[in-house]
Amino acid sequence: MSDTRNSDVPLTGIAFGAVALALVVLFAVFLPKAVGDTANASAITMPTTLPGGYKSATDVEAWKGNPSMAGQEAQVVKAVQAEIDFGDTQLKKTTGGGFGNAIYLKDGGQSIFFAQAFRAAGGAVSPGEISDPAKLQQGSTVDQLVKVGKATCIVTGTVATGGQVQPAQTKCQQSKGELTVQVSAPSVAASDVAKVTALVLDQIG
Repeated sequence: MSDTRNSDVPLTGIAFGAVALALVVLFAVFLPKAVGDTANASAITMPTTLPGGYKSATDVEAWKGNPSMAGQEAQVVKAVQAEIDFGDTQLKKTTGGGFGNAIYLKDGGQSIFFAQAFRAAGGAVSPGEISDPAKLQQGSTVDQLVKVGKATCIVTGTVATGGQVQPAQTKCQQSKGELTVQVSAPSVAASDVAKVTALVLDQIG
């Protein structure tokens, strides 16, 4: 995808997402690897759409309505597919199989969500440090651990007026039986990321 990034194509959130996919592991679960001879290492088919208007970023139609992408949707989709392929390669090395990997858009790419699913029960999640934003200076970076419905989320953001946190990156995880879904998104509220996490889990479960 490097050739595309060096071109004049405005990838907006995709450039940010490349980092998320390259790192692969954002949670303390460390994408649990299938264990034992009977472990299910078959691929998980991720849904192409989700209820509420979420579409796969590999669908040209998902980028329609975004003025900065007008006329370049096909080229952007090609770049997105390259990112997903790279993520699949890294996930295969890390997990041994039994995963799904997708990028979803809403409102033509105004919101972007990076989703991975695994055939493994989730583990405990926690940021490296948990601080009270009300006691930090405005502009400080802080991690929050929050529960939204059945999802556990880590919100990394900047302390704003009154101890409020402006999210820069939110990561949520939810499990059901031997399935775990992790979703991350830049500059999106935890409630929205948790919603996508639950939707993906419902669709694949």
